[in-house]
Amino acid sequence: MTKFLQRLSRIILAVFALILLFAGGMSFQRYLTEHKAPKTAVTAQVIKVDNKKKVAYDYKDVHYTSIPVANVIQNFGKVGDKITVYVNQHDPKKIYMKPTATVLLIFASVMIGWSVLIILVLGFEYWLIHKVKEIAHDSEVAIAEQEKGAK
Repeated sequence: MTKFLQRLSRIILAVFALILLFAGGMSFQRYLTEHKAPKTAVTAQVIKVDNKKKVAYDYKDVHYTSIPVANVIQNFGKVGDKITVYVNQHDPKKIYMKPTATVLLIFASVMIGWSVLIILVLGFEYWLIHKVKEIAHDSEVAIAEQEKGAK
């Protein structure tokens, strides 16, 4: 039962690491596509719609309401604050809090870093258990040879 639980936990950790690696890769790919997109600075106002904080802004005489890209914790100000956002010129519904999409790069780096760390820990654990088994087997062989030589 213990071996089964160990193997199950290793499989779960490996799957979790692969999911993190995939999500980090997708965020990195999104960063690569969006970090050089031309952006225009506009003044916007933080509003609340359906119990969610959003940003209302005008770009090329069209009114938009959106949430900044990669801003999961919604830390872009209090309701009613005037803020500067950067509008993607190709897709005006995408806005950023900074002129570059570095938040996506940071998010991708953290996800990929954790997945690599988990994979390294799993690999080291496998190697260590293999070496301990080898040492135990070698010591059993040595003890058996000593007992054989003593007789």
